[in-house]
Amino acid sequence: MRRSDPGPIIETGRSAPSPHALRLITVTSLAHFVNDGVVFFVPVIGDLLAQADHASAVLITAMLTVFYVFSAGVGIGVGLVSDALGRRGTMIALGITGLAVSLFAFYLALSVHGTVSEALVIVGAVIAGFGSAFYHPLGASVLQLSFTDAARGRALGINGAFGSLGRTVYPALFFVVAALGITKVDTTAVFGGLSLLAALGIAFGLRASVTGERSVSPGDDQRVLATAAEAPRYDLASSTPAPPGGSRGLPRLLNRSVLALMGVAFVRSVAFIGIVSWVPVYLTTQRHAGVSGTLGTAVTVMYAGGIVGQPVFGILADRFDKRLVLALDSLGSAVGIFAFLGTSGHGAAAMLTLSLFGFFTFASFPLLLSLVADYVPRDRSATANALVWGLGSTGGQALGPLVASLLMLGSYARLDLAFGVLGGLAAATVLGTPLLARTARRARMPLFG
Repeated sequence: MRRSDPGPIIETGRSAPSPHALRLITVTSLAHFVNDGVVFFVPVIGDLLAQADHASAVLITAMLTVFYVFSAGVGIGVGLVSDALGRRGTMIALGITGLAVSLFAFYLALSVHGTVSEALVIVGAVIAGFGSAFYHPLGASVLQLSFTDAARGRALGINGAFGSLGRTVYPALFFVVAALGITKVDTTAVFGGLSLLAALGIAFGLRASVTGERSVSPGDDQRVLATAAEAPRYDLASSTPAPPGGSRGLPRLLNRSVLALMGVAFVRSVAFIGIVSWVPVYLTTQRHAGVSGTLGTAVTVMYAGGIVGQPVFGILADRFDKRLVLALDSLGSAVGIFAFLGTSGHGAAAMLTLSLFGFFTFASFPLLLSLVADYVPRDRSATANALVWGLGSTGGQALGPLVASLLMLGSYARLDLAFGVLGGLAAATVLGTPLLARTARRARMPLFG
């Protein structure tokens, strides 16, 4: 990429982050919170459908499948458009808007004439999948372009913690709002309206420009969050010019490290989401927790682990070989699930091990996407993020519950076996890390321009 004069400096100085850096972290974190929180509603819609008249298991399965397929597949197009045109902030707001519209579609599907509209359920799933495909590649791209190598992992980790917070808090918020005197179906529409308001705030907050990056002196790596780039200015609200003579085709991105990272992300997600999706059923049927506050607590502590895990692993990614940190994360998740299987009932020990499992399992966002930034040109970050997160992580997420179902051979009593096999699969992803190219801490790779 041809270098040009840097844009306005985004830096913290030695005492406090700059207002621009704080605004980027704040607004992108809000977007992550809303995005991951609203995605929680998709399985809730499945539950509401299961309780409604004329809603079959086939319809619920079709809804979930359509949602995951669109979420995994649309991201590539989102990344290509964003890298070609810029407008990352506008596109993030568009994705949140799509999620809001999907909630209204689900609301209408459950409300019209007192019966379920199957067509609207599928339309809602398509729109939800479309909307959910935007945030992760684009939000990560904003942070990759704005923060230095020395602080990128921390920025992604802080941001990712708010996604985990959304997944943790939204279930409680849903039932709090529903308890105010409106139905659960009406609560879906309420959150659709709140999501639209959030989309407006996000579009306004990300209207300003983002610069790229440059290296900083070793003495500043603990204090400086971001600096001006020796690269073209990137504008979230307007277009980003392509580098002279640069190819924007996908083959340019599919180097060995990106392909290996996609594979590792896919297998990790199959294993982890296969476990996570069946934990409630396992606790209910095998640990006799029942559909109770105990079950809610267990799911909450599992998701809450990521609130702490993401910033921690973001910091580790800034300080150590990212490949080793990724391997540690995979092994930690496997240890967490094996420790959980070694407990009995649903007491403190079980809750502690579930929290440990969540601490490692939900820390992938800063790890995977800080590695992506090391392996691709800066102007292609959104597309590369979509490949690794969309096809890799989200693709594995779509397959994970099915794999777990096949492993238990139709019997909930075999969930222990399924979890053990999936835990071993998660640990085995460590074998893929040597395929990733090693990058020095705070590396300055030529691909970045």
